[in-house]
Amino acid sequence: PAAPGLLGLPSIYLELSKAKLSGLVVMTTGAGHLLAQLPLDPLLLGATLSGTFLCAASANTLNQVIEIPRDARMARTAKRPLPSGRISPAHALAFATTTGGAGVGTLLALTNPTTAALGAATIGLYAGVYTPLKPVTHYNTWVGAVVGAVPPLMGWTAAGGELLSPEAALLSGALFLWQIPHFLALAWMYRADYAAGGYEMLPRRDPTGERTAAVCLEYSCYLTALPFAVWASGLTGCMFAVESLAFNGVMLAAAARFVLAPPNARVQQAQYARRLFFASLGYLPLFFGCLLLHQQSNRHAATEDEEVAAPEAARARLREAGRQYCLHEQLEAPSLCPKGAADEVAAVAHEVAAGAAAGLAGSRQTQPPS
Repeated sequence: PAAPGLLGLPSIYLELSKAKLSGLVVMTTGAGHLLAQLPLDPLLLGATLSGTFLCAASANTLNQVIEIPRDARMARTAKRPLPSGRISPAHALAFATTTGGAGVGTLLALTNPTTAALGAATIGLYAGVYTPLKPVTHYNTWVGAVVGAVPPLMGWTAAGGELLSPEAALLSGALFLWQIPHFLALAWMYRADYAAGGYEMLPRRDPTGERTAAVCLEYSCYLTALPFAVWASGLTGCMFAVESLAFNGVMLAAAARFVLAPPNARVQQAQYARRLFFASLGYLPLFFGCLLLHQQSNRHAATEDEEVAAPEAARARLREAGRQYCLHEQLEAPSLCPKGAADEVAAVAHEVAAGAAAGLAGSRQTQPPS
């Protein structure tokens, strides 16, 4: 192919990077970073987000280099830079190597080795494991979901969070669960295209659509339960679980409509899959926005340095302003407040558990020695 002009290169690089997808990845990384609740360091946050974007750009480009023949057979991907001949594979490979090295290097130099290792693992798993599995087994979707669950961990660890912690499990778990209905809905919409490319997606082996829709509903149910588990663990207040019913309800309704569509009713199934896909696009911003708004007090020690604490004070004011829009702030009757009711239930449960523990301890003390 002819070498692209300098003016055309930026747009080609953005296409290779899958800029919109990489931007979503960066959003989840930022959420993980803010969840740490440390005094906000703009330099550290910028390095984390830019390093993550570069790693995602590298992984996406390597994926397209490997899949040139298959992308050329698919209507949805045939116009991408590589199969359309707008850039050579060698040029794209050089771009992937440069962005990958720059991304991991940025994370290593400006964040910490753990975050850099996660960035390198993302590139390796996406290009070296997920991509080769796509024509082999439909379980590639679950492998890809594991890879997609890493970026929020990068934001969390860059801010000093522990890799093995409840917060890390929440971040990765939410992303893993969300990706299944999101990508299966997309795979159903373009199942003929994926078949033409030779990809083993679940809809390819599911002619009626019943199995694909059932899996989408299953994982949407898991997503609905997740905020309640998060509240029960003490990571957020109860209003996170209450407010999550709104956006989780939309996902559940869309998945349920997909399930209830008559088998082999191609037009209806495609419509419902598309609705589920678009519902999933709005899900993550709402999930992470509510999570950050309702998270409980910080487990990390805050610094007393005023220069570093200033951004944190601004963030605290923003969160406090956002709380004014919470449902329980708008209810004048305390008996109608879901927060108050949940707090009462939690208090009763705590008393029952404490009483049971005290009774058990007392019974052990009164037992004669054997």
